[in-house]
Amino acid sequence: MRMALFDFDGTLCPGDSIVPYLRLCVREGLAPKAQWLRAGLGYILQRLRLIPVSKAKAMTLSFIRGRSREEMDALARRFFREELLPRCHPEGLREIRRLRNEGIRVAVISASPEVYMRVLPEFVKVDAVLATPCEEDLKGLYTGEVGSNCRGEEKVRRVREAWPDAEIVTAYGDSRGDLPMLAMADRAVLVNAGGRLASKAGVSTVTWREEADRC
Repeated sequence: MRMALFDFDGTLCPGDSIVPYLRLCVREGLAPKAQWLRAGLGYILQRLRLIPVSKAKAMTLSFIRGRSREEMDALARRFFREELLPRCHPEGLREIRRLRNEGIRVAVISASPEVYMRVLPEFVKVDAVLATPCEEDLKGLYTGEVGSNCRGEEKVRRVREAWPDAEIVTAYGDSRGDLPMLAMADRAVLVNAGGRLASKAGVSTVTWREEADRC
């Protein structure tokens, strides 16, 4: 099976997605305004390396505890429709279409939480999404806990676990955290990355503009 891998935040969609997601949840009353303080504390502790990134994300998303997948999926669809899809790089979306037209399976491998990334295939025609897992209890309700952050070598582990025999023909990323995934591919591309990172990684680069497009 031939596959192409794409990072999401910073690659297909400019910037980070978890902050606008939290903003929407606060605005809709799903998260209290105090959640900003909890998220900010988690970020500081993670930057000081006092807690892992997964714990910082759990602090940001603690408000989803006790909520169902169906409830959060409904919000995730609105988030993609109103916030993320209009920001996606049209060149990136066209590249996905081109690859799929050639019979290559496309997967998005993202460090963003699956509480909203799981609905991405409803808006962007990709074959699979692997994201940072959000744990659920036996009743199917979110616990507020977050699994291993899907970044760096964790992206490689998740891809190999999901598709052990896949031929990775191309991969797109934008940061150091994507380099291990890019190293898996026959053709690796850094998107909108600085020349220093590209030179160090020894891969090609592309520049994708920020403008609205539809899949």
